Amino acid sequence: MTDVPVLGGGTAAQVPAVPPPGRTPPRERQTRAPAVLAGLCLATSAYSVLQSLVVPALGVFQHELGTTPSGAGWILTAFLLSASVSTPLLGRLADLHGKRRVMLGALAAMSAGATISALADGLGTMVAGRAVQGLGGAVFPLCFALIRDHLPPERRPRAFVAVSTVMSVGGAAGTVAAGPLLTVASSRWLFGIPALVSALAAIPVAVLLPPGTRRRDGGRVDWPGAVLLATWLGLLLLAISLSGTYGWTAPQVAIPGLAVPAVAALWLVVQHRARHPLVDLRTLALPTVRATNAATLLLGVGMFGSWMLVPLLVAQPASSGIGFGASPTVVGLVMLPTALGTLLVMPVQSLLVRRHGPRAALAAGTATAGSAYLLLAVLHGTLAQVCVAVLLMGAGVGLAFAAVGALVVEAVPREQTGVSAAVNTVMRTVGGSLGATVGGTVLTWSASSSGLPSPRSYSIAMVVFAASLFGALLCAVRIPRRVAVAAVTVPQASLP
Repeated sequence: MTDVPVLGGGTAAQVPAVPPPGRTPPRERQTRAPAVLAGLCLATSAYSVLQSLVVPALGVFQHELGTTPSGAGWILTAFLLSASVSTPLLGRLADLHGKRRVMLGALAAMSAGATISALADGLGTMVAGRAVQGLGGAVFPLCFALIRDHLPPERRPRAFVAVSTVMSVGGAAGTVAAGPLLTVASSRWLFGIPALVSALAAIPVAVLLPPGTRRRDGGRVDWPGAVLLATWLGLLLLAISLSGTYGWTAPQVAIPGLAVPAVAALWLVVQHRARHPLVDLRTLALPTVRATNAATLLLGVGMFGSWMLVPLLVAQPASSGIGFGASPTVVGLVMLPTALGTLLVMPVQSLLVRRHGPRAALAAGTATAGSAYLLLAVLHGTLAQVCVAVLLMGAGVGLAFAAVGALVVEAVPREQTGVSAAVNTVMRTVGGSLGATVGGTVLTWSASSSGLPSPRSYSIAMVVFAASLFGALLCAVRIPRRVAVAAVTVPQASLP
């Protein structure tokens, strides 16, 4: 027998502790937990490496494909847009038709898209492959949702930390490995390796996770809402992405930017009136979810800012008054402490979550990362000083990164974990796009007479990103100390 929690406190009448169809029974949860977690970590590593390996090679692809810098930029933009607009829809489909099934579909899309890009002989084909790869954006939030479904409660905190650590370390490893890989193999292996890893990751997911579930309460996909959400998110990210090239007042940026509020308002109206909304606005309005998503947006601004500022600073010629004129290999090595900081903080993360909950981990992480930016704004005269700041950033982001996903999936009904985690992921993506744009704008405005960013411009950008992270800290302290989980019972049937 077990008590069923209800929203607002208290418990309902006791009911037999029988897991619903599609969820692993308690005893099997214990025995399968390590293997399930290993499979989810493999899936996460495939996605994180895929999105990071390509960044250092944009110049190489520009030369090979005979395109312009803005054309090569679409190799990143297509992936970003596709991931952002598809992740909430795939999260909703996972809640309705089974998370295992949608996870396998996302991994298949990643593998197929990477194969298309690896074989591409032109920019159009490569961009198309990247758009298909973007469907894999649902992998990370689905991992969090599957952890809640298939791991026992006492193992979830460490599992959340493990998946988030793999995401962070995989991103750092992909960035560092790209340079050496390009020197010994074709650039197309930057897609070939993730294609193979994605295919391999599907095996443990298919074998170890039980069949998904289909809801019988009449739940369905709100296609008008999905189209409107994809439209305003796409317009927003397109405007942000193009602003660095054309400026905020250019028609290419102003037109989609001005259309965003109108389309977003229409989407809110549609979601409010829909019988089965794509995103339940009542769930987004829960105190924990609302504050966590706001913190995630600001965390994304600061997190992605470091991946732009630090490589630029380290590579900039020392004759400009700041920088070290480092090679791409040295730049990658300087970024390695990010992954090291994330690994070192894992025991602290687990201890914080067990004793004080993920809210404390989020607060500690954002405070640490924000302080690291302030440290770097003052001390950046040697590579050792930069590496120390990067190490602290990695530790802080590692603490906060795992906490936001855990807070969201533990605060919403099980039937909404997929789409809720997906929305949280989109918030981080939008924040990252804003961070890159804001950082680039600050560096450009304060550039020296040589055209390179001045020491003062770097310091201003770092203070801006620190302010964003301290803003995330303020959001974290507004998260309720005890998360009330809405228990929504929905009749379900097993899927094949």
